[in-house]
Amino acid sequence: MFDFVLRPARSIVRVLNEDALKPLEETERETLDAVKAIDHATESIEHHVEVIETLATSVGPLTDSVDRLNDTMRDLVKLLAPLAGAEHEVAHAEQRVEQAEHLFGFRRHKKPAESDSSPPQS
Repeated sequence: MFDFVLRPARSIVRVLNEDALKPLEETERETLDAVKAIDHATESIEHHVEVIETLATSVGPLTDSVDRLNDTMRDLVKLLAPLAGAEHEVAHAEQRVEQAEHLFGFRRHKKPAESDSSPPQS
């Protein structure tokens, strides 16, 4: 009976509801996008924290390993120092011999290099 009056009123209410819902739908979509971005950032941060924890736990053993390597290198230097001194003395002695040979006019005849292969056998 009042359909002729209510029909335009319903139409107006429907249009107003659609206009009112569009900004809410956009806000909801933007909010969901922001939530997804925050979720992605959180996962990324958690992954970075795992990597940092792994690095932090490996620093101690790595430090111990480097300390052992330094100790080994110190021991090697102590062990090889006399050998290096002897090499230096030999080189110095060779130089003095060469100077004496030059001074007294001696000439060395170079020996031919010995080959590693043995002569063929008959």
